[in-house]
Amino acid sequence: MNSNQPQKKRNIWQLVLGVAFIGYGSYRLYYRLNSPEEDVLGIILAVGFIAFGIYDLYRYYNRT
Repeated sequence: MNSNQPQKKRNIWQLVLGVAFIGYGSYRLYYRLNSPEEDVLGIILAVGFIAFGIYDLYRYYNRT
């Protein structure tokens, strides 16, 4: 890294929200997969929460 360029500050909210979305999405996915009734929309939403959490963590660690 060039010493003349200022280092970008990491946004701590991306880390917090990424972990929260992954945790909540994983909980909901586990609950939906172990429930007796089929809920395709619930599974899709849970996977979406997990994907958005992974994206937030990716942005946090790559500082974009």
